[in-house]
Amino acid sequence: MKTEIEIVTGFLGAGKTSFTNSLIKESYVDGEKIIVIQLENGQSNIDKSIINENLVEVVYLNHLNELEDRMLILIKENLPNRIIIEFNGTFNIEDLFKIMNERVYRECIRVETIYFIGDSKNLELYIKNMGNFLVPFIEYSNILVLNNIENCNTKERENILKIVNELNPSAFILEVKNKYLFNSSLIENKVLNNNIFKKIKIKLGRSNNILRRKKSE
Repeated sequence: MKTEIEIVTGFLGAGKTSFTNSLIKESYVDGEKIIVIQLENGQSNIDKSIINENLVEVVYLNHLNELEDRMLILIKENLPNRIIIEFNGTFNIEDLFKIMNERVYRECIRVETIYFIGDSKNLELYIKNMGNFLVPFIEYSNILVLNNIENCNTKERENILKIVNELNPSAFILEVKNKYLFNSSLIENKVLNNNIFKKIKIKLGRSNNILRRKKSE
């Protein structure tokens, strides 16, 4: 069974780590093994309660070439169900895709969801001034999370919705008042996969992993 990959993108300070914390808390199912790879030097860290409950293993990396070498080892040694990559907004996301498109990775991973987290108040300005970095993240994402929407007036909100819709008309847009409401917004909009079918898949995956380990002993 392939490891599912989720990618959380966006510029520094947009709320990526806060979103990742909420994503884990609201989508985790019993028995699931998750690895979080942080390719980011933000001010927030993965919630200590998540780490203390052994819900995830957190790996901190500084450069994309470290990910290419390390991720395959992590998969082989830990057999995770899911890897969440918190991706630095100044890196080229196409370089990440090139790594994951290598044959050795294609055989063991599947990209499930790409989330873009943007600060609604500043996003239009960032797109105008740093579009070469930012636009690909928006174009490739399945879910666009517009954080801090409460700081926008009606015209600003309409403008940013129009811009992101034009850049990626097929993406689901999740408007969130502020980072403290990530959890409730994820639940209310039903964008997470934590249903009974996922739970069955996790149990089957654990059984297969135990069998593989016994055969190798």
